Amino acid sequence: MISSDRSTIVTLVATAPAGTVGSTDDPFIDATLRTLASKKSPRNRIARVSSVREIDLELSNVLSRPQDRARVQIIGHALSGGLALGAFWLAAPELQARAFRFPYYILDTSPAALGLLSKHAGKIAELLLVGCNIGSAVSFGHPINGRTLTYTLAELLRCDVLGADDVISPDEFDDSGWYAPGAQRARPKGWRWTVSAAPAWAEPAPSRPRPPGA
Repeated sequence: MISSDRSTIVTLVATAPAGTVGSTDDPFIDATLRTLASKKSPRNRIARVSSVREIDLELSNVLSRPQDRARVQIIGHALSGGLALGAFWLAAPELQARAFRFPYYILDTSPAALGLLSKHAGKIAELLLVGCNIGSAVSFGHPINGRTLTYTLAELLRCDVLGADDVISPDEFDDSGWYAPGAQRARPKGWRWTVSAAPAWAEPAPSRPRPPGA
């Protein structure tokens, strides 16, 4: 983990759950960590997380004061509408039994999992989901799509939420370690994002006293 008191970016990278049996090496995750380390940015706090509960704990450490705000990016393998954290390393027979239960090894629209993040509403300046097709409008046969996930997180956390709508590459981070493939001019392909804007939170208008006899 890289930690700094000057952090304005929090990068959370998927990792295997504690006690995982077998190899936890992964070319995408390993290359991503090497790229992030090469930036040596004091603005970027980098931590490994295997579950939504660990995301909650890490954000609680970083956003402990009322004035604290940060841009947050969560990196892992994905499919439309679901970002695999520790679930990527679970054996197939364990996946259904463990992935969607506490501490929640997949970030999706499960109300119980999202409830762990609700306390961070208003403290995140921008949330970026970095996983292949995580924000795609195509569901690929799953019950929800990426737009459902980004919209739900934007409503919950009251910030703009972006999800990749393409295949991502571990070498496309800017100098601060923020995932910014649009800045890589050498890549000829265009880049698409699914973006859900923060809701307009308005205080209800004060009620007016009724005139006498009304």
